[in-house]
Amino acid sequence: MKKKKIIISIIMILLGIVLLIYLINDTQKNNKEENKLIGKWTTDGVTIYTFNEDKTGTLKVSLGEYDFNYKIEEDNKLFIDFKDEKSEDTKYTYSFKDKKLILKSTNGTFNFTKTK
Repeated sequence: MKKKKIIISIIMILLGIVLLIYLINDTQKNNKEENKLIGKWTTDGVTIYTFNEDKTGTLKVSLGEYDFNYKIEEDNKLFIDFKDEKSEDTKYTYSFKDKKLILKSTNGTFNFTKTK
């Protein structure tokens, strides 16, 4: 009976370790994706999204500059919450391909190149 309890305890500890390793790897993967996003991205040299490490950013267009907060959600969802309530908040599905940021929304697909 005592051996059985010890074996069950060892199995539970091993399962806990496996779960912890999985969670750490998943967190690191998400952090790598978020770190790729940080910087300035443009489609045409006029429209520029800037994503900062502190989850803030700006959208610069020919008509002006708009501050926002952003959040990365599950399944590569990017939510942009503009500080100016007159601006429409946006949700994108994002991905990276060939050093490009691809943002997809109901308004279309947009390809951005990182600026220096």
